[in-house]
Amino acid sequence: MNEAYPYWLSEQMLSGVRRFNIDAYLVALEGWRRGLSLKFYGEPSEETGLQLIGFDPIGKTFSLSSENKTHFFNRSRGDKVANEAVEIGSSKMETKNYLNQAGVPAPEGFDFTTENDLEEVIHSALELGYPLVLKPTFGSLGKGVIANIQTEDALRDSISYVTSEFDYTDFVIERFIEGEDVRVYVVEDQVVGATKRIPANVTGDGINTIEELIHLKNEKRKLNPQTSTRLIKIDKEVTNHLALQNLQLDHVPKKDVVIYLKGQSNISAGGDSIDATNELSDDVKNTAIKAVRAIPGLSHAGPDIIVNEDGAVVIEINITAGISLHTFPLYGEQQNIAEKIIDHYFPETKGAAIKSNQIYFDYKTILELLRSKSIKQMEVADAPVGELYAKRYVISGKVQGVGFRRWARKQAIAKGLHGYTRNLKNGKVVIVVAGVDKVAVNGFKAICQQGPEKAEVEDVQVYNWDKQVRVGFEIRNEKGKPKQKRK
Repeated sequence: MNEAYPYWLSEQMLSGVRRFNIDAYLVALEGWRRGLSLKFYGEPSEETGLQLIGFDPIGKTFSLSSENKTHFFNRSRGDKVANEAVEIGSSKMETKNYLNQAGVPAPEGFDFTTENDLEEVIHSALELGYPLVLKPTFGSLGKGVIANIQTEDALRDSISYVTSEFDYTDFVIERFIEGEDVRVYVVEDQVVGATKRIPANVTGDGINTIEELIHLKNEKRKLNPQTSTRLIKIDKEVTNHLALQNLQLDHVPKKDVVIYLKGQSNISAGGDSIDATNELSDDVKNTAIKAVRAIPGLSHAGPDIIVNEDGAVVIEINITAGISLHTFPLYGEQQNIAEKIIDHYFPETKGAAIKSNQIYFDYKTILELLRSKSIKQMEVADAPVGELYAKRYVISGKVQGVGFRRWARKQAIAKGLHGYTRNLKNGKVVIVVAGVDKVAVNGFKAICQQGPEKAEVEDVQVYNWDKQVRVGFEIRNEKGKPKQKRK
């Protein structure tokens, strides 16, 4: 069992799902498990009215519907968040203006473009005073962010680097605030998640070099769906940061000595994520809530906050914030942020998915179909809502080569059951069936004993099944791979 996954998810469910698609899947799965109808859109701008962000909206835009209403979502953000809020949040300086107006602590700073005179920019930065942070105005994922700039030479080098290495043209320079970097998630008037972000680092064991320790740590990051695509890269930034500490990649740190590899704590840059939901003071929580309230039309989002002895300072607000950061921290308790988001949009369904943790839908195949452009939208078969009962039946006798699996699939669909069937190498057939109707699940033993016309069933062994079950019923080959899917 992979401990990176909380009890309501599994590695099997997220197979092939990466990066921001995880956020969409978590929200969609939570709503779908509550009995809401789920539909994904291949051309979302035509259907949803949502302002989209990013370059690939496929699989990230969907709707959830009850009998009375429909809400549209882009990743973790739903349509209760106004498009105006998305526009404000896309600009760090615009966001800061609203924070200042609301009396929310934010670092002093100014914006500039590549068209501005460099000497004027340097002069304005000197008036702010060191240390400084340089970041793109419309950037994300920590790209192009250089923190803790201490000298004019370092500032000039930093400006030269980000303007030559990245495509950004608009930048912000602001005071660097010392303290713990915390991503908070707020829904209405409640903090529902908080994650400390620590710069990329390794801990010495007295045996391995820094380079070897990086590779070892990346192996652990690969097991976590949130960090598996956010590995620590050995690049110029790492070697430069080590050089500032008079270290090189072939250095062997002593046991338990922590070596920091980068200055910024962004998870995409290889940083660590540590759950801090239950550690935040009321003052810090109130600052996060007040920050979200400061943006017109914003009801849930992820403020980035620096916490120190003086209190909390809001660095920026992520309007379409990643929630997998809180659901899959490298260390600490896992938080079900998707649950809180669905509570916000469909409060009448609160608690409806508590007994539905086993059931899931095939998101990977939906992504493949949408990306193929063969369909414009994809509606997912409704989930069985309630406590799931499941059994594993192993049938022996003359049961292979007689159409047993196709027959079993037909019987399961007729009974409204979910699961799969496959042949075993020992000549037997295995059938897993699951549903909320306990009588139908238990009664499937008699169906197995009957078998199709050409079969000769000798015995049916019954086992409890407590693993995940994909909605629908599929025929698998001997290795367990899908051979034929329910349409």
